Amino acid sequence: MEVHHADKAYRTRSLWLLAAVMIMCGVLLWQLQHWLDSLGSQLDGRDPQSVRYWVRMLLSGLGVAMAVPAIGLSVNLRRLARAAMSEERFPPADLKTLRDVRVLRGPAARAWASRVRMASGAALALAGLLLGWAAWAWWYFR
Repeated sequence: MEVHHADKAYRTRSLWLLAAVMIMCGVLLWQLQHWLDSLGSQLDGRDPQSVRYWVRMLLSGLGVAMAVPAIGLSVNLRRLARAAMSEERFPPADLKTLRDVRVLRGPAARAWASRVRMASGAALALAGLLLGWAAWAWWYFR
């Protein structure tokens, strides 16, 4: 059984990056709460058209902001599937992994690559739904 060995430096960098992203997300959520509280008090006495404008901007921006990572995930999964199909090896030889992984070759590798390509399509469909939701919010709250 062939094993694709983990890259320990990649694992360390990934864990530090994950910790930094978690801290950043916590700070951003804390700031978002304060901003939404202040926005709520600002919009309390405003006319309905002004409130609709803010709701339109918030929901549309949220839809686009969530679609961007889904598109990035889709692109990376498609690239991984293409590399695995061309090498008929999963994971591809140049892929860095966090832990040791058993290497699949031939039909098993093509099957995994096919599943990864389907996951890429699902991520792209999710991005399309999110962009559609953003467009709907932009249209509905005009």
